Amino acid sequence: MLSLVPLTGDLGSAGRKVAIIGTTALVAATLLLSLRASGLAQRHRRRAEVVVGVLVALLALAVVTDLFGLAESDAALGVSPVLASFALVAPIFVVRRLLRHHSVTLSTLLGALTAYLLIGVAYYFAFLSVDGIGGQFFGEAEPTTTFMYFSLTTITTLGYGDVAAATDVGRLLATSEAIIGQVYLVTVVAMIVSLGAAAWQGGRPGETSGAGQD
Repeated sequence: MLSLVPLTGDLGSAGRKVAIIGTTALVAATLLLSLRASGLAQRHRRRAEVVVGVLVALLALAVVTDLFGLAESDAALGVSPVLASFALVAPIFVVRRLLRHHSVTLSTLLGALTAYLLIGVAYYFAFLSVDGIGGQFFGEAEPTTTFMYFSLTTITTLGYGDVAAATDVGRLLATSEAIIGQVYLVTVVAMIVSLGAAAWQGGRPGETSGAGQD
């Protein structure tokens, strides 16, 4: 959804405004679900749920007031620093939970994939923050969908080259995402393979004991 729905700029049609609310709510729910699945303490989850709920409600109110012409609003609320902070910490808690696994299950594989994709989402918000604070990230104005596209092509080291970071901070973030993405794949794949190998060896029939034999 972040690759399809721009969250900033002219709100445009009513359908676009509804899509902005829906996309932000979906991203917020995904991050909260990730924190819940990561085993985060319940008291911290409750606080996160309250903060994100208020954020989404404020965004919906801002878009609705703009829809009915009651006041001008900025859909940039959809990429607030609050969601950015959740996107940054969620992969850490998910990976921490994965390190406690002693065997490879479907949950292990899904958790590994989730953490990898959450890294891309975290950098998406980081790129947007740089664009909003330190000037145009790409050297010219781009829709938010371009930032998600750039994040995913960077973490996979695909690098089409059609867009590139134009600032020093942007380049630093882009290279760090590429490095972290590759280090993550190497370490997590190694962990999964080692757990799978240990389970396979543990399940192999042992050698027949010599007890009771001549």
